[in-house]
Amino acid sequence: MRAVVCVPGGTELTELPDPRPAPDGVVVEVAACGLCGSDVHAVERGHTTEGQVLGHEFGGTVVEVGRDVEGWRVGQAVAVDPLGSCGRCRECRRRLPFRCAALPNLGLTAPGGYAEYAAVPAAQLVALPDQVPPEWGAHAEPLAVATRAVALAGVGPGDTVLVLGVGTIGLNAVIALRAAGVETVVGAGRSAGRRRAAARAGADIVIDTRAVSLAQHVEETGRPFDAVLECSGSPGTVAESMAVLAPGGTCVEVALSGEAAAVPLGPLVGAGLTLTGSCAFTRADFTAAVAHVTTGDPRVTGLVSERVALADVPDALVRLRQPEDLVRVLAVPGA
Repeated sequence: MRAVVCVPGGTELTELPDPRPAPDGVVVEVAACGLCGSDVHAVERGHTTEGQVLGHEFGGTVVEVGRDVEGWRVGQAVAVDPLGSCGRCRECRRRLPFRCAALPNLGLTAPGGYAEYAAVPAAQLVALPDQVPPEWGAHAEPLAVATRAVALAGVGPGDTVLVLGVGTIGLNAVIALRAAGVETVVGAGRSAGRRRAAARAGADIVIDTRAVSLAQHVEETGRPFDAVLECSGSPGTVAESMAVLAPGGTCVEVALSGEAAAVPLGPLVGAGLTLTGSCAFTRADFTAAVAHVTTGDPRVTGLVSERVALADVPDALVRLRQPEDLVRVLAVPGA
């Protein structure tokens, strides 16, 4: 099969043996796989292993079933949960399945979706309705990440929430906040194209952070935020986010960042603020995300800027380092 593998300095298209299903697994023909920012940064920073197949946002069709598998059939459309979880270890019990050491994570510690085919444990499949395009399965993973972050923010009707950074995860956070019934959603970012996407995704107000600071916005509106979902990972944004929270508010750090952030302890204690990290999702979050995706919500499917063939994935991963108007790029092996 054709697959995109990591090599020193980047990625390249190559030929690999077709995967075979484990006794408790299946082989999925990949319909589409999202090019995630975490993959972009891992390749850029050299945090990959030679020969590694990335890609953890994918859906497709079952083409082979392991001997011990029941309940799944060849030809069935599926969304793939990339996170293996034993459900028993300390990390799984604490709702951190991405840290489970018992099972691999597809696209991270096991071959993922930048390929024509992927071997997937049957326990990590979620069925798509027959009328749903298999490509839609690729939208579930980033929406699940956003769903988890919104749950940790603890927000709902009557609340005003800021999404800082409107890349793929930030835009999905806007969608998840709307689904949670949040009264006012504010999106903030630097890219004009992504700000326009935030408005299409459901943000009531969109801020150009190059022209208006968060503090200025709060001063002008008189309404601090009940929660901030920090999805940019830019230096200084944790302190900036906490400075615009209402008493009792929550800052959820969603972006992966190497910054040693300065946390203002006075407001943290005196105003009863909360700072928490959100990484990945639980199985319940993923299942809920699939259910939302399969409604055909045009805000979800409308996030796609480009569909590229596998041969064009290495170039797309480089272009996404400076995304400009690019929002979401899908690798489509059949293209």
